[in-house]
Amino acid sequence: MSYFERLYRGKSADVAKALPEVYPELPYALLAKLLRKKDVFVNGKRTATGMIFPGDSLDLFCAPGMISLQVLYRSQEVLAVYKPKGVASDGEYSFASLVRYVYPEARLMHRLDTNTDGILLFARTEQAYAVLFEAMRTHEIIKYYRARVHGKWALGSYTLRGHLFKDAKLGKVKIYDTPVKGSVKVSCDVTVVGTEGNTSHVVVRLSGGKTHQLRAQLAHSGHFILGDGKYGDDRINKAMGFSKQLLTAYAIEFAFEKDVLGLNGVKIVLP
Repeated sequence: MSYFERLYRGKSADVAKALPEVYPELPYALLAKLLRKKDVFVNGKRTATGMIFPGDSLDLFCAPGMISLQVLYRSQEVLAVYKPKGVASDGEYSFASLVRYVYPEARLMHRLDTNTDGILLFARTEQAYAVLFEAMRTHEIIKYYRARVHGKWALGSYTLRGHLFKDAKLGKVKIYDTPVKGSVKVSCDVTVVGTEGNTSHVVVRLSGGKTHQLRAQLAHSGHFILGDGKYGDDRINKAMGFSKQLLTAYAIEFAFEKDVLGLNGVKIVLP
């Protein structure tokens, strides 16, 4: 079975319109190129146009060398790659699975929300995986985010502290000012770098990090991330024209106590 062979589960549609839905981890420009070259197969037959129906088989001829990943850092041990918005970090048909198609040895070290873009870190050896896993546990890997949030926030630096409780049934977390049963203590450093209308631009520094932590903590502070429907206000997002959250993981910095990977002093930053 080809890595790209998938069963189409959507509504009847033109093949060109169906491709981005079936292959969300691939850039549209590549999908369009494959279609032009007739490197798209519907039920085993090459096609450049036509309809696809529920239950049809879709496949691509796409060798690893045809995929252009935005690699930000690469060594024998570590790989850092830019993930766009709209693609899941891990799981079936995810960005991590695409990275592994090109770099079979790559193991994902952390995740970004589907609608958050930015840097994903991968280990390329067993030693690197063990070192990075422990470093994340001990907060020796620092992540930086850029966000645009709702409301005017006075310029300056703030530390947000709270207690995060994860509600698995709702798929959501909640921040409390005081401990509750099952909660964990969380914090992040926020610097407000500018304002624009009734919004603010912020930079967030985070060591460690829990699921949805930044989104929930910023919302709890009274400044939700624009475009965030889960922790923000959809009426405001719609009125302002934001459909995807304005959150980017733009840098990763290493601060190992014992640096066996030669990464201390390295800061990987989006251009």
